[in-house]
Amino acid sequence: MEKPLKFKEIVMPYPNLENTYTDYDRKLQPKMDFESAALKEFYLKHRVELIETTIKKCEEYLDADDWMEEETFPRIKDLTDEWYLASVSAQNQDKKIMVQLYLHFLGYYSRECGRKVVDDYLGMEAWFVYDPVQKTFSFDGFDTDAI
Repeated sequence: MEKPLKFKEIVMPYPNLENTYTDYDRKLQPKMDFESAALKEFYLKHRVELIETTIKKCEEYLDADDWMEEETFPRIKDLTDEWYLASVSAQNQDKKIMVQLYLHFLGYYSRECGRKVVDDYLGMEAWFVYDPVQKTFSFDGFDTDAI
């Protein structure tokens, strides 16, 4: 029986001065893309809620039995329990606010010498729509990729 999924966040230590793509090796803080300072403040105000919802949705997605198969990607047994925020963006669109979070999940890779190393494994990009009239977020789905 596989362990229940419980992921923990890694906070990358180095400022991303050029606001560029980040990866596990470079350990840069997330790339940030906001249309305005107000949208950045909006994101920071709602960060915890957005992250918690994203992780919950990721855990639900990854908790499916078919991820245990050897031929599938991602394979749960290859994941560590760690992730970090790679990028965030927020923009106004059709009188609503669109927020995108891109998380990198770490995984184990076998090297030729037989040792396993940890590196970026799975990217999960989540989208949210904020309705300012209702003052609520709705989860708009996500996409996954191998990284």
